[in-house]
Amino acid sequence: GGFQFTLTDNPDLISITDISGGLAEDAGFTVSFSDETGIILGFSFEGEIIPEGSGLLTNIYYTYHNAGTTDICMTDIIVSNPDGQGLSTEGDCTQISGGLLGDLNEDGILNIVDIVTLVNLIIQNEPIDNPLADVNQDGSINVLDVISLVNIILE
Repeated sequence: GGFQFTLTDNPDLISITDISGGLAEDAGFTVSFSDETGIILGFSFEGEIIPEGSGLLTNIYYTYHNAGTTDICMTDIIVSNPDGQGLSTEGDCTQISGGLLGDLNEDGILNIVDIVTLVNLIIQNEPIDNPLADVNQDGSINVLDVISLVNIILE
């Protein structure tokens, strides 16, 4: 019948930007969120339901406002049946890492320092263990990432 939960990140590194898709969208649910409180709420104006089972409830899109690793947790979970009665469920946590793609010195600004750092990483010809270096997100770190970073900075 409906769902509500709070999404927290500790430390506070991300901002929720959008929610869409999944079983909630398939069932015609209206899904709302507040980045400030982390509360995500879904229900149907027409009384539709999400069938019992498993699957992707909804996609939560976010951006990093600071680079680093954070624990993301679902807390205060409420899931109801079509009659508005609560169903039993429990939350979970996961850890994610990231930041602003291309911000290799992690100062929150994309500039020439990041380009020089990226070029130096590439020409050292050693494994690069920094997901922020794969600017174009193609799974490889090379000149295409340098060009992508330059284009982002010039925009």
